[in-house]
Amino acid sequence: MVTSTTRQRSAPGRAPLTGRARAVGQGRTGLLLLQASTVLLVLAVWAALAAAGFVSSTALPGPGAVFGRFPELFGDGAYWQAVLDTLRGAVTGFVLAVVVGVPLGLVTGTYAAAERSTRLLVDVLRSFPVIALLPVFLLVLGSTPTTKSTVVFIACVFPVFLQAQYGARSVTPMVAETVRGYRIPRLLRFHRVILPSATPSIMTGLRLAATTSVLVAIGVEVLTTLPGIGHEVVQAQQGDASATAYAYIITAGVIGYTINLLSQVAERRLLRWRPPAHTD
Repeated sequence: MVTSTTRQRSAPGRAPLTGRARAVGQGRTGLLLLQASTVLLVLAVWAALAAAGFVSSTALPGPGAVFGRFPELFGDGAYWQAVLDTLRGAVTGFVLAVVVGVPLGLVTGTYAAAERSTRLLVDVLRSFPVIALLPVFLLVLGSTPTTKSTVVFIACVFPVFLQAQYGARSVTPMVAETVRGYRIPRLLRFHRVILPSATPSIMTGLRLAATTSVLVAIGVEVLTTLPGIGHEVVQAQQGDASATAYAYIITAGVIGYTINLLSQVAERRLLRWRPPAHTD
């Protein structure tokens, strides 16, 4: 009797969980359908504008002409080489930004004196537009892959640095007083208290910097003769192959979206211990 009563009482408790899971699944399906409908609507408007002739086919080719270029580009080694050149410069600058920005951000966020002494310098340096500094780097480094990586590094290091600094400063006063009262060693305090508190903010900075690295790398390629997606866009435009130029632009967008998606997946897996930001 006890077993049967327990089962009867526990069974209704599982029903709301099942219903909630079903509602979450339906919500995700509805969101995907809404996003797909938006994409289809944009493509339809794009096709209508191209067909109506409001914009010349040179400036705005139809979606059919643009997506029709991908089968040929996929079989062309120059296409994949351009993608590889862009990713190489973006990844190199991004990795350097992480190696430099995360430790400096954690140190200045942990020690108030370090943060106050570097605040003016950081505010001045991060105010410079990166692209405006490109001519200087061209004069010093020349039109080389090092120039691309350097510009990407400067564009990415400050988001990573500031997010790491903010995360290190997010330790609550109660936790900080407890750690200080028990005289926990600095290395253990960093490993067990500061780093877990700063990780969510660091991951946000890495996600922003990862997407920025690709955009900046392409921008440098557009303004210089460095090989990559940006250079191919310029070459296609100069050769009156606007459909090819748009195909490369869409490729850049897909790369950026993929990087952002992978960053979100990595963030969710690394921060599984963190409770969800909101509950329904």
